[in-house]
Amino acid sequence: MSMILRTPSAELVAVACKEFDQENRIVEQALNDLFSQYRRNDSHPHVLLKVVALNRLYATQILAVHDVARHIHQQARDIDLALAAGSPEIVDKIARVTLSSNGKEKNNYSFATKYCSWHHSASYPIWDSRVDKYLWTLQKQESFASFFKKNADLWVYPTFREVMTAFQDRYGLGSFTFKEIDKFLWSEGAAPDKTRAGR
Repeated sequence: MSMILRTPSAELVAVACKEFDQENRIVEQALNDLFSQYRRNDSHPHVLLKVVALNRLYATQILAVHDVARHIHQQARDIDLALAAGSPEIVDKIARVTLSSNGKEKNNYSFATKYCSWHHSASYPIWDSRVDKYLWTLQKQESFASFFKKNADLWVYPTFREVMTAFQDRYGLGSFTFKEIDKFLWSEGAAPDKTRAGR
């Protein structure tokens, strides 16, 4: 993003949320129903359903969905406890998966933030490339968070969550949830095609 970004405001967030909800109602409802029905991660088939649905509907580009589902299911107890507590460290634990095909580790960071968000949206803002570019561009433009020194900071989830909180505070957006702010960031950082499937 080389353009000058608009200063975030409650009005812009509200408009973005309304547009997003109109365009993505069925997808969001489907995922909400699925994650509400299967809150826990102790059933391998249920975890696989959540991984496949989220991967497809949010276009997270995971090829090894079975490896990811197995990885989550094998750590179900730790993951469920961490999600209930809103622990940011669990994102990295979910993200780093050893592939059965070649034994290499894959970092599914964007997917992990979305998976956590769908379990507990109040504690887990979503990271993706558009959010990343928007926040870094805004930081260079307005320096809204003094501790946000480099783009790579957003790849450390506890720091990313702090950046999101600083963003809320700086622009008077405390009445909006992380989920609502994500809709704004998605809209502001979007190409002409704003459908969630482009994530």
